[in-house]
Amino acid sequence: MNLSHLRYFVKLAELQHYAQAARDLYITQPSLTHAIKALEAELGAPLFQRQGRGVRLTRFGSEFNECVKRGLQEIDRGIELAREYNDDLVGVINVGAIFTVQGDYLPSLIKAYRAVYGSGVKINMFQGFSLPLIEGLERDDYDVVFAAKAPKKPDLCFEHAVSHELVAFMSKDHPLANRSSLSLDELHGYTVCTYRTGTPIGEEVDEVLAEYDLPAVREYEDEITMGGMVASDPTLCGLATLSIGLKSFSGISIVPLRDVPRDFHRIYMVYKRDKFRSRAVESFLELAADFTPPPGAVPSTEEPE
Repeated sequence: MNLSHLRYFVKLAELQHYAQAARDLYITQPSLTHAIKALEAELGAPLFQRQGRGVRLTRFGSEFNECVKRGLQEIDRGIELAREYNDDLVGVINVGAIFTVQGDYLPSLIKAYRAVYGSGVKINMFQGFSLPLIEGLERDDYDVVFAAKAPKKPDLCFEHAVSHELVAFMSKDHPLANRSSLSLDELHGYTVCTYRTGTPIGEEVDEVLAEYDLPAVREYEDEITMGGMVASDPTLCGLATLSIGLKSFSGISIVPLRDVPRDFHRIYMVYKRDKFRSRAVESFLELAADFTPPPGAVPSTEEPE
């Protein structure tokens, strides 16, 4: 029986509302629904029944809730005893991540992890580019990394974590700076710069440029370098993912692209398929698999609802 699912059940029993419980647990409502259905299937009995816009416990669910709460209290008590007797059991998680998730997605994830499991686990953070991070994971330098997907890695698991939008950006003095949106065809005739070919994001952008027969200067490793060049040269138009790197430049205009999907660049949680992992690492992977960042945590050109 999945321990996380039991914690989800107790939270739903407390709030009696799927959306509110999912928000407090930092997971999506479908993930919560799936967890409760899996728990009911395992038990062979319904735990909740609909009541207006919310839910209420069934008779069995109410009795089960009391048992689970007592059980979780004992488990938490055992964890605290273990911490008192042997701090090594608390564990360490070595996390490697690309820069673009370290300012928004990852802090939200770690906050959610701390909310569920406390502050006893030490989380070491390391920054790098996608391919070196994945190589480091294969060498066991990290327990988990957040990076772009790499091909031909059958021993690694890639679970989608978050997506970044591809945008056009330019100096506020550029002719396109005041546009509310752009198509890639409209960039013809301007000097376009973007990522270096050979990187995962560079290869993705290359495919789009080829589709629209759009020439570009392909020589940048990251958004910070590209943003600095574009901000200082009003003739340049950049193509990059919208992340904390671009948001740090006040002298540029960021314009959404109409003909590119908003989930253009997908970032994955990557870990070894068959490696033995500590409970600290396992709990991190379990929570991250269900995690959805709160509204506004990940940069987007989409207007908030």
